Amino acid sequence: MVGKTFKSFSTKPGATISASFFILIMIGTILLMFPVATIDGKGTSLVDAFFTSTSALCVTGLTVHDTSLYFSRFGHVVIMTLIQLGGLGIMTSYAFFSMAIGKRLLISQEVTMKGVLNTENGEIRKTIFFIIVSALVLEAIGATVLAFHWSHETFDDYIFFSIFHSISAFCNAGFSLFSNSLIGYSNDLVVNVTIGLLIVSGGLGFIVLSNLSGYFLFFLKKDKKEKINLHTKIVLTMTGILIIVGTILYYLFEYNNTLALFSTWDKIFVSIFQSITTRTAGFTMVDISSLAAPTYLYFIFFMFIGGASGSAAGGIKVGTFFLIIAVVYNMFRGREEVEVFDRTIHRRAVQKAVSIATLSLLTILLFCLILLCTEDAPFYAVIFEAFSAFGTVGLSAGLSADLSVIGKVIVSILMFVGRIGPLTLALVIGKEIAERKIRFPEESIDVG
Repeated sequence: MVGKTFKSFSTKPGATISASFFILIMIGTILLMFPVATIDGKGTSLVDAFFTSTSALCVTGLTVHDTSLYFSRFGHVVIMTLIQLGGLGIMTSYAFFSMAIGKRLLISQEVTMKGVLNTENGEIRKTIFFIIVSALVLEAIGATVLAFHWSHETFDDYIFFSIFHSISAFCNAGFSLFSNSLIGYSNDLVVNVTIGLLIVSGGLGFIVLSNLSGYFLFFLKKDKKEKINLHTKIVLTMTGILIIVGTILYYLFEYNNTLALFSTWDKIFVSIFQSITTRTAGFTMVDISSLAAPTYLYFIFFMFIGGASGSAAGGIKVGTFFLIIAVVYNMFRGREEVEVFDRTIHRRAVQKAVSIATLSLLTILLFCLILLCTEDAPFYAVIFEAFSAFGTVGLSAGLSADLSVIGKVIVSILMFVGRIGPLTLALVIGKEIAERKIRFPEESIDVG
């Protein structure tokens, strides 16, 4: 009976991913509790270690302790490793190491990987290889640029700093070894551009990166040039629009606030960076607790959207948001089908997009209600923290360090739910969606 239940559980991608994340979070928690993990040699408390481990593996970036001053180099390595595993995907990392040592994946594991990677069985090895190699190459390039740039800095171990921040940026984690994140480099164009490009690359997702590599590197192949697929077009379009809109809004709202002391060009660069990092990464070049009220509001909206599917980013994903906008647009055009880029979107994809957005919003509101009951903090700070945790962003209005024990556990759970996805969690505890054989008579209801 137990074996049958475990076999059924292991064939469900959502269940396998959730269990893998939880197990690795607990391993990270134990490692961070070791005395060697902290500078004072006392180790981290259970709740704080659990919070930090969850934040790192879920590539969020929320912290209850100053990462640079509280944790030792061992602790930094543990956090960096969790970020890398969380960014690549636990199942992807496991499958890669299994193949590297010549171990074949079980049938149940192949089923899981097929669901995770959204690919056919024959393409699993190729897809996993591309994910690992592309991530390591981009992180290596970023680390090299930062290392050369920081080689003349006064702090020690600039090479480790470069590797840590490159991994953290590409995986959209937002953890920094500087006490004030990247505020000290708000006028540094090299850091601004390098970290920004790493965040965007990681936020686009491996599906998009694979499609783009096939399109631009066709001359290295014997077959025909690969076309830009619909998913890539949607992700690139929405990413570009959100970055531009976010930049304009930040520039306007913060011109006389957090941007007041910057030159015109620095205002523009900081606005671009904050627009990029707000949706998923959590790095910052300004004091988040000093933002204007309109900026908090649009930040919350951007954190809710997040990055692309198949990436290290959180949120409901840009593809989901695009489909919801497309539904509204086509409805006003009087079209029954959702049509974008001369293609008709499958009805099930539209239903999934609406379900994800609705379930995500209800989940955040539920956790907001709980946090408002447990925490003695301003309303805006609690709401901002909740959306940041769910979107695995890592930006904080200063609440993280002051959270109660219950609050830390609640936010940790919210980061976990935000990373694996509310819809995935619903499939774990519920029954799989099946195609109904019976169709009931249709009837209309009044809405609006």
